[in-house]
Amino acid sequence: MNRLLTFGCSLTKDNYQKTWPDYLSSLLDLPLINLGARGAGLDYISKRIVATDILDNDLVVIMLPSADRFDWYIDNSSPLQSHALSIASWQDGKQGNLLDLAGKISYESGFVLSGGEHRGHKKYWYKYFYSETKADMDYWHFVYLIQLHLMSKKCTYWITSAYDKFRHIEQDYNKNTVQKNSVPDFINFDKFIYWESDKGFLSFVKNKNYQVKDHHPVTEAHCEFAKLMASKKIDAKTNY
Repeated sequence: MNRLLTFGCSLTKDNYQKTWPDYLSSLLDLPLINLGARGAGLDYISKRIVATDILDNDLVVIMLPSADRFDWYIDNSSPLQSHALSIASWQDGKQGNLLDLAGKISYESGFVLSGGEHRGHKKYWYKYFYSETKADMDYWHFVYLIQLHLMSKKCTYWITSAYDKFRHIEQDYNKNTVQKNSVPDFINFDKFIYWESDKGFLSFVKNKNYQVKDHHPVTEAHCEFAKLMASKKIDAKTNY
């Protein structure tokens, strides 16, 4: 393997503590390129993966965020540019900012990554346009796209999740009626690493009684979850 490339939200890249990619990199003895972004949804993550120069001898590991996140793109033509900055995640740990697909911070154009919370004017999008069925459908479509792309790159990849296999809505107020869709039938779940067969990182944290501070599990939880992933022989080239 050449490099470990990781993608996800702030559970993958945190400004304030080591996360599972740091520990996994050490366990596998691979140089780390952590391409996670605070507040990122799967829309942004999937686009970032496609925009990244991935080599066939790279190891790619993705931690899926919740399905109810809305990644909003803003540029200079938007009348809500200043408002968007006020609700965007702090990618540099200092102030709200926008992020492009190369991970470059901007205050003029880029993605507003702020999770699934109803922050600012986003509350109107959730009120008038959001449905859990559509969020679930989009979620699995993004996963399908990611798998197709990584197969085309002929790299080794694995996917884990912050949330449980079929319970991936973060905010209680974003939960409503879900109609089953067929997209998961096309997902290769052999490439997924779950705890207890279908449980995500946050269920692992809860079961093991790790502390959670400001909605983020402590670094010790990340260390143990990285050991779980490493035990799955994820450095083996067995993915296509």
